Amino acid sequence: MAIVKFYNVPLDRLLNDSDGEVGRYLSKKGDQIRTIARTRVGVRTGRLKVTMHKRHLRDPRGQYILVGNDAPYALAHHEGSRPRVVRPTGSKVLRFVARGQVVFAQQVMHPGTKPNKYLLDALKIAL
Repeated sequence: MAIVKFYNVPLDRLLNDSDGEVGRYLSKKGDQIRTIARTRVGVRTGRLKVTMHKRHLRDPRGQYILVGNDAPYALAHHEGSRPRVVRPTGSKVLRFVARGQVVFAQQVMHPGTKPNKYLLDALKIAL
């Protein structure tokens, strides 16, 4: 598939350039979605909120905005997770703090997490 190039320069700029009218509109909507998502994301350490990004991209189909997060646990936060057993990797025991006390365990049962669809919710609100 090839990128469509209009020989009418003003029309090509309008439709395909990130500085054109369509590109500016997409960028503005992307900013709105990212801002709303940042207010809806869970905040424990703040990493999900801080690392949320907006990227303006183009492929053969045209321009688009990608709003997301590259934190390793972002998908589990957004989609939720099932209950599961957690075992140590690289050591013999897990170490964590529970109720102000340092705890060591060979394994723990993680209860899972409820989904927080902060990106999907932000998209619905912004559009």
